[in-house]
Formats: sequence, C-alpha cells, structure tokens
Amino acid sequence: MVAKMPPSLNQALATADKQPWYQLLFPPLLEEIYQRDTAAHRIRRYRLFGVIGIVVFMLYGLVDRFYLVDVYQHIWIWRWLLLPGFAALTIFCSFWRRFLPYYEYSVVVASTAFALGLIWFFSLSHMPTAQHYYGGVMLCLVFMMFGLRIPFRLACYSCAVTLAYLGWVLWSLHFLDEAARSLIFILMLSSVLLGLLGLFQLEKEERRSYLLALALQRDHRQLQQGFKYLQQISTVDGLTGLFNRRYFDQQLHTFWERRLQQQVDIALLFVDVDYFKRYNDSQGHQMGDETLIKVAQVISRHAEPWQGCAARYGGEEFVLLLSGCNVQQTMALAEQIRQQVEGLALAHPSSLCSQVVTISIGIAVAHASINQQPDWLVNTADAAVYQAKKQGRNRIVAMHSCQPLAS
Repeated sequence: MVAKMPPSLNQALATADKQPWYQLLFPPLLEEIYQRDTAAHRIRRYRLFGVIGIVVFMLYGLVDRFYLVDVYQHIWIWRWLLLPGFAALTIFCSFWRRFLPYYEYSVVVASTAFALGLIWFFSLSHMPTAQHYYGGVMLCLVFMMFGLRIPFRLACYSCAVTLAYLGWVLWSLHFLDEAARSLIFILMLSSVLLGLLGLFQLEKEERRSYLLALALQRDHRQLQQGFKYLQQISTVDGLTGLFNRRYFDQQLHTFWERRLQQQVDIALLFVDVDYFKRYNDSQGHQMGDETLIKVAQVISRHAEPWQGCAARYGGEEFVLLLSGCNVQQTMALAEQIRQQVEGLALAHPSSLCSQVVTISIGIAVAHASINQQPDWLVNTADAAVYQAKKQGRNRIVAMHSCQPLAS
C-alpha cells in the first residue's frame, strides 16, 4: 500500500502554491523537505564547479605577471596557493558528513574570498592596468551566482560585502580620477543587481518546478491508492473478505499453467454450507451473513500455508484452491476445515443433519500429468460436493475421474 502524504505536507503544498511572487522560502515543513531532497544535487554542483573555479582563478595568475607587475611578488602566493588551497579544503570537507550542514556557507565564504582577493590585488598596485581588475571581480560574482548557484539569500550577503569593500577601496585609490572610480562602482553595482535579479528568478523557477514535481508525486500516490482500491473491490467479496469468483477464475488458470510448468498436483475444495436456506429462513439474513463470515474465516486460515486461493464462489458456496497438495493431504485438510466449522457450534435448529452449522466438501485433485481443461477441476469438485449432499451432508467426498471416494 502506498503511504499517504501527511496532511500537514498537503497543507504546506497548498500554502506554497499561493505564496506571493517575491517570497522564495516555502512553509517550514516543505522547506525542510526541499532542502533535504536537493542537498545531494547541490553538493555535487558545488564540488564540480568549485574545482573549475579554482583552476580558472589560478590560470588568471598568469595575467597578474603582466598587469600587476609591481605587486606580483606579494600576491602570487595568494593567487596560486592560499586562496585556491582554502577553496580546495572546503571541497574536501564536503566528504565529511558532520560538515555538510555548514558546507553551503563555506562555499559562499570561499567564493567571496576570491572576489575580495581580486579587489585587494588591484588596490595594492599603481599600474594603470590594475583598474581593469574590477572585471575579474564581476566574473567571480557571476560565477558564484550562476555557476555555483548559491542560494539567493546568501548571494545577497556575499555581494553586499564585496560591494562594500570595493567601494572603500575605490574611495581610497587616489591615483584614479573620480570619474573612473564612479564608473567602475556603477558598473559593478548594476552587474550585481542584474545578476541577483536573474538568480532570484532562477531559484524561483527551480522551486516552482520542485513544487510541481511534489504535487505530481502526490497525485500519483492518490491514483495508485484509487487503483489499488478498485482492484480490491473488483477481486474481493464485500461480505466475507475472501476473493470473489472473478478472481478465482483468474487464479484457476494461473494455477493450472503453473501445474504444467512445475509438474505439481493442484487440488480444489468445493465447500457448501448445509441447509443454509433453512438457516436464513429461521435465523434471519443478518445471522446468515455472520455465519458465512465465520465459515470464510475458517477456510481462509488454511489457504496461506499452501499458497492457496480461498474465494466465495456464490451464495453459501466457497472454494479453496491449493498447489502441490495430493489427495491424502487434501482429504486431511478438508477434514480439519469440516471439524473446525462444526466446532464453531453455531446453532442450526432447522438442519436435518446436525444441531449446529455444518459443511459438505467436494474435492477434486488434478495430477501433473492429467490432460484436461481447468474447468474439469471445478466440475469434478462440484460433482463431488453434490455426492456429499446426496449422501447426507456434513461429510467429504473426493472424486477421481468418476469414482467417488467418501469420508
């Protein structure tokens, strides 16, 4: 049976579907599930793009030799060793389970450190080419937002810190004229705002897709439950809980084919409640229904050990289909069922064979080598129960071909 989605989660889905456009976070329960379900994918992305970012950052160290000649001897260790080493350490830590809750924050810190490092690099230099390094800072922030795709909230913090430091550095760079400094900061601010807008939209769409997938899963579960329910009501007898005749007919053909493949005997017990019409007339239909339920419970207990199929054939008639059960075993099993039903001691004052409810059982066994159609088994068992009723009821008759064996 497919588990139902908790009502609280259904409510969270409904709430999330109606939240305003500017709100990213789901209701608490749904947000927790979202973070848990997407964590593995995010970590894989951080690892892959983190390695790419480290390699690109180090390759740009070749540019430093020409653009920042005057300070290269002070910054190369940061470009080639310290900052890449710190970023690599965060990637290695992602394989440590206890560090995972903090891993996303370490990614943000590392990527922000790269951007701040570039600003520090060109703040030290007095080379005219240093002013172009703001382009590298812009690339770092764009990579953080659309390569690593860190959460929008954390990206805002990182961009705010980077812009604040850039503004302070530009304010103190007196060798640049005011117009150049203003242009650099305006370009950076515009790029960051547009980038954050795009990141917000991207995360919004990602969350909307997740919400849709979750809703589809919920609908799929409900469809499965409905399908299972329809299957159940189409195969199970509503009164006794046993399988119905339609399902029995299907299983009969399955058992018959399996008999040929596995070369095993199959047996059919045809059970009829003795003088049930008289019982219904004297005790009432409600008592009649309760009696059928109790008889069905006795029969069903003997189906599972033999991987059998117990079904209500119609009215007061039941069938028990067994696999790998020979004539002697079937006779012994039928006698157990007959005694257990009699042992229920359900008063039947109008019976002509006993003072309590009893049953008559007809048995047919199909050997592995018999060359007949499946209907032969039902017809033979039906003929056997007819003989049992003819001989006085409350008894068992097994038929092999046309020769009855009474018990």
